[in-house]
Amino acid sequence: MRALIISVLLGLVVDVTRGSWSIQPIPQYPSVRGSVTLSPTGINENIVSVTWFKGTDTIPPNQILVYITAQSTTIQGNVYSSRFSAFSPGSLQITDLLLTDQGEYTAKMQTKETTKDVRVTLTVHEPVTKPKITASTPQPKENEPLTLTCVTSHAVTITWTRRGTSISSGAKLSEDHKTLTFSSITRGDSGEYQCGAQNPVSKDFSEPYAVSVLYGPDEARIEGEVFVRPGSSITLTCSADSFPPPEFQWKVNDTDTGAKTSKYGVNNAETEDQGLYTCVVRNPVTLRTATAAVYINMTAEFIPPRNGYSLGLILGFAIILAVVLIIIGSVFICRKFMRKRLNESPDNEPDPVPVYENVKAGQPSEDPAYMGLQFRYEETYTELKV
Repeated sequence: MRALIISVLLGLVVDVTRGSWSIQPIPQYPSVRGSVTLSPTGINENIVSVTWFKGTDTIPPNQILVYITAQSTTIQGNVYSSRFSAFSPGSLQITDLLLTDQGEYTAKMQTKETTKDVRVTLTVHEPVTKPKITASTPQPKENEPLTLTCVTSHAVTITWTRRGTSISSGAKLSEDHKTLTFSSITRGDSGEYQCGAQNPVSKDFSEPYAVSVLYGPDEARIEGEVFVRPGSSITLTCSADSFPPPEFQWKVNDTDTGAKTSKYGVNNAETEDQGLYTCVVRNPVTLRTATAAVYINMTAEFIPPRNGYSLGLILGFAIILAVVLIIIGSVFICRKFMRKRLNESPDNEPDPVPVYENVKAGQPSEDPAYMGLQFRYEETYTELKV
């Protein structure tokens, strides 16, 4: 009855929410199973009593408690529980917070001069659940799409990291950052990924998630001597870039040998072992294949090079040398032929050389102004006048 009378008297006061009076939650971000204190601030007058209500309506069914400051007395209301308590200067403390404790709270504060209703909104935060990464496909193939999803609850922000390096610029985040999408993933995107979830009261990270991009096999290669003496060994090694590691198959002259490893050999090789050796590489997951082949020559004359130079390199030098010699020989023969043709041409005969005879000294002349030139050939005379 006493609580009801006080509530009615306080209800006659006009609701005033503006001004410097306010209520501050301490801490600012309370969490489930934690505690919070709703503390009045900005009050310069002595508080006589404070009545707390759950909600915006200051009616008896919503009353939590009444705190009388002079006697430090608490009068329980209709929605009071042991989790509620009050202390000077009229603060309300709530322990063992539940999600149902969220919402509006109203404090009707009475001083000697006035009464004001001040409201506050309480938000109770839940800790984030431990994140977990899931993938759209557990075995992504190169150049195909892949989406990673960070599964968590109550997160305000989500972040993504890749252990040891940065995430590819080609990866795209969704608006809420919960998904990370590769439109065309490459082998370079392989690695361990983590997502982190955070809100004002907690933070947690997922376990590393390994992304292993399947690729290959790329171009197959066979290494080994291709010229083998009878009685020696044939040793060939086949390789190709692939993940997971590939399967191997060896054929000799299109006949399956049954060999399933990357190496193939024949001890004490004979002439019948000459032929085409083929390696077929197969990725057991992508089902892609690659093939390489070499021809093994059985010969007693050829001695494999031991100085580290490959057969292909030696043959290349030999071909280049032969071409140079052919060009030099062709130029020499052509020049010799042209010189012979020039020597045999009648146009190259020398013209007759005219012989001039000097006029004898002291010989009489009809006119000293004239000089006669007598050529070797008598049928030709020329007279010059000066």
